[in-house]
Amino acid sequence: MTRTTNTAVWLAVAAACLPAWASDPDKVHPWTVFEIELTAQRDLAEPYREGLPDAGPGHVKVVFRGESGEAQGRQIAIHGFWDGGRTWRARFAPPASGTWSYRSSSGDPGLDGKTGRFECVAWTAAEKEANPTRRGLVRVCRTGPRPGRYFEYADGTPMLWLGDTWWNWTKRGIPFERFQKLVDDRAAKGFNVGQLFFAGNGWGRESSLLDATFAKPDLERIRHVERMIEYANSKGITVWIHAWWTRADMGKRIGEENLRRWWRYVVHRLGAYHVIWVLAGEYNMYDYGGLGLAFWKDLGRLIDAEDPYERLLGAHPTPPGWQGGAAAPQWSTAEVVHDEPWLNYHQSQTGHGRWRNELIPTIVEAAYRKQPAKPIVVTEPWYEFIAGNPTAADIRFGAWSAVLSGAAGHSYGGGHVWRAHVPEAPASRGAWPMEMDFRTDTLDYPGAKAVSFMAKFLRQIAWWQLEPHPELVLENPSHYCAAVPGREYVAYLRWGGVAKLDLRPSSAQTPFEYRWIDLTEEKVKRTGTTGGGEIREFRPPEDYPGVEQSKDWILHVVRK
Repeated sequence: MTRTTNTAVWLAVAAACLPAWASDPDKVHPWTVFEIELTAQRDLAEPYREGLPDAGPGHVKVVFRGESGEAQGRQIAIHGFWDGGRTWRARFAPPASGTWSYRSSSGDPGLDGKTGRFECVAWTAAEKEANPTRRGLVRVCRTGPRPGRYFEYADGTPMLWLGDTWWNWTKRGIPFERFQKLVDDRAAKGFNVGQLFFAGNGWGRESSLLDATFAKPDLERIRHVERMIEYANSKGITVWIHAWWTRADMGKRIGEENLRRWWRYVVHRLGAYHVIWVLAGEYNMYDYGGLGLAFWKDLGRLIDAEDPYERLLGAHPTPPGWQGGAAAPQWSTAEVVHDEPWLNYHQSQTGHGRWRNELIPTIVEAAYRKQPAKPIVVTEPWYEFIAGNPTAADIRFGAWSAVLSGAAGHSYGGGHVWRAHVPEAPASRGAWPMEMDFRTDTLDYPGAKAVSFMAKFLRQIAWWQLEPHPELVLENPSHYCAAVPGREYVAYLRWGGVAKLDLRPSSAQTPFEYRWIDLTEEKVKRTGTTGGGEIREFRPPEDYPGVEQSKDWILHVVRK
């Protein structure tokens, strides 16, 4: 993070204050946090509340203008935020290299009319390859072979979502080093989204960032969570956050004004980081927290208006069959808020249990059929609560069936991670099965490795070009297939067995290569070649009765 004073002179101590993982402390790069520190002349009695009057403008705004290079002609207005005492800050993520200038405006003379400029130096290709967040914020792809169906970084590089559930890691008592270990492991496994609270009300006071009156932010704790977000970003992980966890009677207990104000503060404070906005955790629980659907739609519009970047904004729903969601159930946001212009991608929570897991491809297919096209991700599937519940095969089915039915990626949750059950801050067992013993390293649960393998396989091919084509798989009960017909096919065969693929879009003279990938052992078991032009039969390396134990397989067929 780079800081400047009111007079735009670089602070000599800035580099020393940078976190150990920051690179190029004396340079500003695209999509990194450039921060301005301002000092007010006047005290406000309640700066958090007075600085964000409901339905009124914020206390300070800073306009950034591009003056040269790729930045030439661009203009972005950023809202400042209160950070204790008379200190106000504004954070900016320059979207392009070149010279940028800025000017602040405020009713407070100490915050008004402050100017400066800085040079933004482009990342090299190698630096982008080392960390995908350097490619820019995640957005919906609007061009290419399948517009509206998948995500990309701001430079146009496709982004396959692989999320991990970090809900309660904002709770007090977890050492920062413990979080670093989690991030390092997930980054190594290919996860690129961390689903985290940044909540005014979390699952308890230990994970809430506002006081019990919802009128005063806990700045010390907020800075700690920002450090967590910075570290995740530095490892290539975008952080998916919701600012509220829905409870009964939120309108009475918290109040609409407090709900809106915290969201505005969160957008202003975190808007330069690599984050994704989510209206609330389970926004429709208890009949939308007693607030009504119209409130949440209006809140979505407010968040969209406050954020100057083309950032992802969605909602996390509660599915049917759960007591808290009974009054407003929805398998995905496609069922209720699809037509809201602020909602640019869909989420589904199928929830937990085998029967819910089996519904994943059906839910994804239904959302995929909606127009206009919006990406769909199952952001809460059946968690791998303890080893074997669910099995790794269940986790694989949920992930592969989702992606091959059109999902733009998949999320995972499991072990000690989803509940933030760590030795320094143990979680209660609760209603769900959970591994309580810390002798087991749940980071390496089989399901976590399985979704990691899926992502690594898909990222080796042009996955974003593949369209769902279940009709191309014949004479096999598993019709989970994505393809560019006549060129490439990826089929998930849940029970193995003989399968036929319709290769008729190609000619008989077209040569194809195929490989059978054993998902249990995560390795290729057989390769070969075949011709096109007709329906072709593929036999797995292992099958009953020669091998009594069934396996799930990927059949990958690609034109030579």
